[in-house]
Amino acid sequence: MKRFTYILLSVLMLIASAVPAPASATIDQLYAITTPHVILMEEESGTVLFEKDAYSKAFPASTTKIMTCLVALENCTDVNAMYQCGWESQNGFGAQSSLLGLKNGYIVSIKDMLYGLMLCSGNDCGACLAVATAGSIERFVELMNEKAASLGMNSTHYTNPHGLHDEDHYTSAYDMALLMQYGLKNETFREIIATKEYTVVEANGKFTKTIQTSNKLLYTKQGVDWEDNIYQYAIGGKTGETNFAGYCLVEAAEKDGVTLITVLFGDPNNYVTSPYYRFKNAKLLFEYGFAQYVDYDLAHYGVTDAFNVQTIGFDPNDPNNGLITAAVDISSVRVSGNIEDVSKITAESFAWAEPQLDTDAVTAPVEAGDKLGTVTLELNGEPYFTGDLIAQGSMAAAKAEEPSKGESGLVEGKGSQSRGISNLTVSKNGGDAEYTVWVYYKNTLFTMQDGLTLHYLFFDGEVFRSTKQKDTPHEVSLYKLTADENGARTFVRAENVEPGASYVIVSEGKALRSVKKSRSLAAAPVTVDENGVITSDVTDDMIWSFNQNGSGYQLISNGLYLHRSGGSGLLFWILIGILVIALVIVIRIPAWIKNRKHNTRRRNKYKIYRK
Repeated sequence: MKRFTYILLSVLMLIASAVPAPASATIDQLYAITTPHVILMEEESGTVLFEKDAYSKAFPASTTKIMTCLVALENCTDVNAMYQCGWESQNGFGAQSSLLGLKNGYIVSIKDMLYGLMLCSGNDCGACLAVATAGSIERFVELMNEKAASLGMNSTHYTNPHGLHDEDHYTSAYDMALLMQYGLKNETFREIIATKEYTVVEANGKFTKTIQTSNKLLYTKQGVDWEDNIYQYAIGGKTGETNFAGYCLVEAAEKDGVTLITVLFGDPNNYVTSPYYRFKNAKLLFEYGFAQYVDYDLAHYGVTDAFNVQTIGFDPNDPNNGLITAAVDISSVRVSGNIEDVSKITAESFAWAEPQLDTDAVTAPVEAGDKLGTVTLELNGEPYFTGDLIAQGSMAAAKAEEPSKGESGLVEGKGSQSRGISNLTVSKNGGDAEYTVWVYYKNTLFTMQDGLTLHYLFFDGEVFRSTKQKDTPHEVSLYKLTADENGARTFVRAENVEPGASYVIVSEGKALRSVKKSRSLAAAPVTVDENGVITSDVTDDMIWSFNQNGSGYQLISNGLYLHRSGGSGLLFWILIGILVIALVIVIRIPAWIKNRKHNTRRRNKYKIYRK
């Protein structure tokens, strides 16, 4: 009869093995899985491809030993070290416990116990490893919980190293996927879970045992297993089973360079559900994941990695007017997930936010390889990746001119310029770039004199002027003009400039007007609501168009260009004085010549007689 049963089992296994694994699986098949807690995760990115109640409380049973194995590996400096088992190898384990067979006094290596822990699920190995690693089971459990917390396993709490049931010993399918994701980075762990058979030898010859893995995706035990569930892409994992936890499985598989992790918790072990059900479902999940998972780099979407960065204090002879190329490394950034979800992402889904530049870093000189700041890539308006902006070339600094000095050695005054303050004006002519081309950066507007000195727009309490003093408050806000289909205008706070757009320039609650007041430009009060919208009336002389010119903008209002004054006006009046003197001289020369002709004392006008 036994021989007949063995033959029957063998025939059934052959029939089962003749049925090929499904080429793929559908989402409907996954939803038909009755296992209460299920998750399918891509290992590298952590992308969840499928889940069912994966974040709620579940009991892990012997899949606990994944954490036990990893904590032991990370805290034992030598896996070949020998350990003499104590009574922990026998205490607390009933007849139904899965055991390697260790006893008090046996001497075995840490390595042998790790294999006994993961292949035949030895609870005695878990207890002995805990004491060998941490000195006590209690301290080892503390290490297990500390590791869980560090991995973000927020729904996990351990009370023992083997998985015997305890109401306070719990996890979630998602947490166990995180743990497996972490464990796969450990080569020794991967080697252990991939092993099908191993022989444990006690140092004094008291005990020798060859064990096989309980993972049916890797190994079918002849004469015992009546189904063949070998899966050619399986890496390995851990099984678990208690009356409270049911049948459990944590498994990893790799195909074509893609690694997937699946967790199935809670299949009832009441003979209604087959003990092989978890393995069949693992294969379904893997085949679905391998068919559905896609992975693209950003080049697939045409995302650029190069930016033009405006430097400060650059050589005025630079042909690019201080612009330098910077790049961000996006080679490691991937877009992955279910093909259905990823297909919704297009090139238009990506946009770079305004780079956050370091003022000191972009001040010349700049060398290739310098970090100039950071930039964030947004996916559908949400931050997706932030990287460093690295200069791809160098930029020389302008040579500062030596200030003129008097005999006392003090810098000679230059009118109002010596105080760093100059006036603003408007004209119909665009004029010299260093006076009429403005750069907007971090809520400041400035012109660059000789590419070295910055002159900032600021409000001095009555009018708008410019200053080269950094400690003078010169922050401005821009409010962009938009109009609806009926022509109604709105002015909304803007963080960046769009070339060709129009803005109201506001500082300290006052808007810059293209109207001269004294020798600078007038200001008008504005009211802004909590949403950053100007609610007061805006006149045309308060609206400035930002027309791009090189690396900056020319600001035009009512056809007039915004100018920074070239000086205090002293030179102008000196030139006027010289011109007046020259004019007086020119006018006086003809009169002087005429007077000479009529001068009575002129030589030879009278004859001289001699007596």
